[in-house]
Amino acid sequence: MTISREQLIEIIVREVLAELRRRGLDGDAAVNDATKPKPFNGRISNRVVIDLKEFKTPVLTEFRLQQLDDAVQEIVVPKGTIFTPGANDIIKKRSLIVSSAL
Repeated sequence: MTISREQLIEIIVREVLAELRRRGLDGDAAVNDATKPKPFNGRISNRVVIDLKEFKTPVLTEFRLQQLDDAVQEIVVPKGTIFTPGANDIIKKRSLIVSSAL
């Protein structure tokens, strides 16, 4: 049996969301809060740190990036984050700067 990369990513994302539900976490609320720009020196920063520490293998999805404010120009993700194809498309379309955090 051969699984494409896209199929594997979909399986991983489904499992991550199922685990969030099992832990009683609201995935949508966590995404919405984590992807809003935060004030910095009295103004909204154009940099967002995306917290994926709840996951053994961090996966950045298209859905999470769609929740970002239009003012965001840079995202910071954990080192080793896997990007879904849809997430890569949004990063390219919006010309987002991607940085990694330890």
